[in-house]
Amino acid sequence: MTDGTVNNASLFRGRENSQLSAASDLRFALLLATRCLMALTVMSATGVFSLPWSLSLQASENRLPDDRPELDRSELTTHGLHVLESRRLLLVTDVPLQDVKALPPLADAMFDELQRRLGPVPPNIAGTEFQITGYLIDAPERFEKAGLLPPEQFAFKHGRHLGYQFWMNNQNLDYRRRHLMLHEFVHCFLMCEHGMQDIPPLWYTEGIAEFFATHSMEVEISRSRFGILPPSPRDFEGWLPVTEIRRGLKVAHSLAPESDLNWSLEIVRHPPSSSFTTNMQYAQAWSLVWLLHNHPELQPYLANFKHVRTREEFLEAERTIPADIQERLAVVWPLYLTSLVEGMDPVRSLPAIKTPPPQSLTAENPSTTVNIAADRGWQPAGIKLQTGQQIEITCSGRYAVHDQPRPWISEPQGITIDYYQSRPIGEVTAMLVSLSPTYTPQQIPVGRGLQLTATDNCELWLQINDSPARRKENSGTAEVQIQRQ
Repeated sequence: MTDGTVNNASLFRGRENSQLSAASDLRFALLLATRCLMALTVMSATGVFSLPWSLSLQASENRLPDDRPELDRSELTTHGLHVLESRRLLLVTDVPLQDVKALPPLADAMFDELQRRLGPVPPNIAGTEFQITGYLIDAPERFEKAGLLPPEQFAFKHGRHLGYQFWMNNQNLDYRRRHLMLHEFVHCFLMCEHGMQDIPPLWYTEGIAEFFATHSMEVEISRSRFGILPPSPRDFEGWLPVTEIRRGLKVAHSLAPESDLNWSLEIVRHPPSSSFTTNMQYAQAWSLVWLLHNHPELQPYLANFKHVRTREEFLEAERTIPADIQERLAVVWPLYLTSLVEGMDPVRSLPAIKTPPPQSLTAENPSTTVNIAADRGWQPAGIKLQTGQQIEITCSGRYAVHDQPRPWISEPQGITIDYYQSRPIGEVTAMLVSLSPTYTPQQIPVGRGLQLTATDNCELWLQINDSPARRKENSGTAEVQIQRQ
C-alpha cells in the first residue's frame, strides 16, 4: 500500500472477461454502488468532507448491501493464509488453525444472542444471509502482499471494523483473542443498517461491544454465554475492565483532589475526544453498560435500548430514564466503581440509586443512628454534610462475615483472619460522596469510631468491608451512631 488504497485485484474473481448472468449483473451493480457509498463514508469519517445526513447509508427496511470482496481462496494459500467459514463469519488468518477453529462457531452463537437481545437485523436487498469477513493477523506483511489490509487512514492497534469486515491483530491469550473478535463482530452487527454515520454516543458504542464480548465459551459452543460478569479472573486472562478500574482508583486516590483523575460519570458519558485511546476508557464504558443491564432500578428502562442503532434512537431511549435517576446515578457512580469485582452479586452489592433525601445534622437534631447490614454493599447513612462540617462516628454490634466452614463473628473493627483491599473483613468503612462529583472519594476505615471533616458538600455512606462476591455469606448488622460536632 503506497497511496492509501487497498489493492485486492489479485484476489477478486475477474468480472471483465466473464459472461455475467442478469443476477450477477445486479449483484455487481449493488456491490459497486455500495463501494461508492462506503467510499463516501470513509472520506467523511476521516474528515475529507462532511457527509450529508441524507447520504448516511440509512435503510428503513433493508440493511446495507454486502460490501465484502469475493476472495480467491486458492490465491490466499499462496500468501500463507487460511480460511475458516461458518454461517456468520468468514475468517481469513495466518494463525495456526487449531488456535482459532472455535472462532467462527462462536461468532454464530454471538449472532443468535444479539438477535435475541438487541433485535434482528433486517434483510438486505440481495436476499443474502448476514455474514462478516474477519481478518485475524499474525504477520501483517502476508496480508499486505495479499492486498487485504484496510486503507491506511483506518490504521489500528488491536482491531478495526468497516462495513461487513473487521481486521484484528492476533493476541497471545486465547480468551483475549476471542474477546476482541466478538467485540468487532458486535460493531459490524450494530452498524449494518446505517453504517458509521449517526451512531450512538462513543461510551455506548464501545461499551455495548465490550459488554457482549465478555463471554464464557462452553464445550458445546452454541451454548456459550455472552454479556456476563466473570465469576473469577480464572479462565478470563486478558479481560481488563475490573483490573483497569481498580488500578485507576489506586492512582486517583494517590493524588490530591485538585489534581485528581476525573472519574465523574460526566467524563464517561462525554469523553474529551472522539475516540478511545486507553484501556481505562473502554473499562469505564463497559462498566456503565453493565450497570444499565444489571442494576435493579434500571431494569424497567433496559427494554427501550433493545433496538438502538442510531444516536437519535439512543437519546430517545435515554430520555425514558427519569431525570432524578440520572442525577442520582452521577452521585453514586464512585460507590459503584469501588464495588466492581468479578463474581459480585448485583442485588446485594450495587448501591441504591434512589434513596430517601438525606438530612442535615442540626443543633435541634444533632445525631442519628443507623443499622448497616453485613450482607449489603454501600448503604446511605441518611445525612448530608457541608464543607468543613465535623461529625463523630461510633460503631457497635456483632455480625457474621462468611459462613464457611462456620460463621466468623466480627465487631466493627473487623477480624484479621482475612483481608479485603488491604483492610480486615468485617471492618466498618465510610465514604463521603460529593453532591457535585468531580473527583474520586476514598474509602475511610471507621472501625469502632472516628471523627470526620467534610471537604465538600457530601453524603455519608457506610458498609462493612468484604468482597462484593461474598456478601451473601454474611448476616447481621452493625449499629452506627453519627454525632454532630
